[in-house]
Amino acid sequence: MLFLTATTIGLLAGMTRNLASIIAAALLIPLVFLVAAVFGATSMLGLLIAILGFNFGLVNLIVAAAFIETFRHA
Repeated sequence: MLFLTATTIGLLAGMTRNLASIIAAALLIPLVFLVAAVFGATSMLGLLIAILGFNFGLVNLIVAAAFIETFRHA
């Protein structure tokens, strides 16, 4: 569920095509984990999964855009 949520955040941040929103989302993920670590027990594996999910969402958007562009010119 964490991977899916982070992938969705990455995908939607990338769809805005605004560099500030992509950077803000990328910085908020570790910040939220830091706050969670202050108030309770968190897993570094969860942070790794969230970061990988965010990056997967961004890469997925780029691949989908390239795929659509390929079919548009064919």
